[in-house]
Amino acid sequence: MHLKTQKRNGRAYLSVVQNYRDGGKIKSRTVETIGYADEFADAYDDPIAHFRSYVDQLNRNTARQDQPIEFSFDSNHEIDMAAAPPARLGASIALGCLDALGIHSFFRAHAGCEGFLPCAGRVFEMLATERMMHATSKRESWAARAAFPRECDFSFDQVYEALSCFARESARIDAKMLRARKKVTGEPDTDRVFLICGSYAFPIDGGSRRASIAVAIDGGGMPLGFHAIDGRLEPAQFREAVDELKERLESSRAVVIAGGLRDLEPTIAELAATDDGFVLYQRDFRNSPNLAAWADDESGYASMSAGVFMKERVTNRTLTHGEQLPVKEVVLRGGGYATNYSHAMLVSSELDLSGAAIVQLYRELWRQAEPFQPLEADFSSMPYPTSAQDHIRAHFTVCYTAFFALRLLRWKMGGTYNAADTADALLHMEGIHLQRNYYLFNYRSAVTDCIEEAIGIDKALRLRTRGDLRSIPSSVKSSFEP
Repeated sequence: MHLKTQKRNGRAYLSVVQNYRDGGKIKSRTVETIGYADEFADAYDDPIAHFRSYVDQLNRNTARQDQPIEFSFDSNHEIDMAAAPPARLGASIALGCLDALGIHSFFRAHAGCEGFLPCAGRVFEMLATERMMHATSKRESWAARAAFPRECDFSFDQVYEALSCFARESARIDAKMLRARKKVTGEPDTDRVFLICGSYAFPIDGGSRRASIAVAIDGGGMPLGFHAIDGRLEPAQFREAVDELKERLESSRAVVIAGGLRDLEPTIAELAATDDGFVLYQRDFRNSPNLAAWADDESGYASMSAGVFMKERVTNRTLTHGEQLPVKEVVLRGGGYATNYSHAMLVSSELDLSGAAIVQLYRELWRQAEPFQPLEADFSSMPYPTSAQDHIRAHFTVCYTAFFALRLLRWKMGGTYNAADTADALLHMEGIHLQRNYYLFNYRSAVTDCIEEAIGIDKALRLRTRGDLRSIPSSVKSSFEP
């Protein structure tokens, strides 16, 4: 607020005025009418100086205590078709998590370098923030850029033009995030790492191109790095991913988690040869009479959760060349685990883990599936000539970053809520514009409370300003600093 002085009939007329931003324009409103300055000449030696001090005191009072805020609308007030975009508190929080992983600082440090579009960092932030909350196309993200917490002054073509940069820099982005993560959570235990391996079909050039990814996580489920694979998950690709990630992370052993493999036994043999482990899904065991008979036997099943039953055993698995390998087999029936044969089967080298722990590890595949899933709209009609290889690698880099940031936030929350609930809460933390620079938020849940408490911002505020939203990423980043 400030003191406004107007000349009226040669006299100074005073009022208290507040400036605010509305639809990108600076507007003002009268908070209090004071009157002509000369009318207060008997009370004050300098009425204008007095009322300036008065306004300063009003500002100090407002800054240190809650003040009622009044809004008024005519009874026939219409919705403005050019109304200000929503204020996305969840996006600001997600963006702060990316900042904590060093994404903003990485692109800022390379601004102006060859191969880096001036807008590359902002494009990456926009895409990764959206992926952190839900899977949406690049066009949808770009079309909603006015609601993004930071200015997105770039064309739709530039979104795709930046993909080659992301593909080229993926290894350095990965390394940057791991260094940032170590500062937050401490040095991870990489003696045994788990590799979540998923395969995806990319609709390119009227056909389908298969690409896969191995995401390394530690025992606490926190990401450590990723390795992109061109094509399906074959034994040789597993070997390459395992060797590369083990060397990079200085790990002595990797445990591969994968499903839907066509070459199950050769994959097991490939991993067993170097004492690496596995948790694998066996698609069809009706051709294994002993296994099928054991699964069909009603005895030994224990209730795992509502409608889901499990049993486990340790047995020897005969490999390709006749070698015998002790494995733990876990069979599930009921619930979402049922297959065409009413059972689901997991086989694992990790004899020290319980059947329930093996099932929990396999669930990591489900948690990876949605964040990494490609959308046909992103590949069917690209506005900028980007190679398929660069596009796929850029896709994996953005998705992995979003996956990493959401895991970091959940770590900050103490792991209280799962990824789906946390992402959904962020998506719904959105406010509509009222008047002046104020936005009304009306969504609250136990998850949003947990998020706001974890990152140290005011909890469940109904009113926030654009300025509040712009400051959130910095607050979130600070909350992760040791």
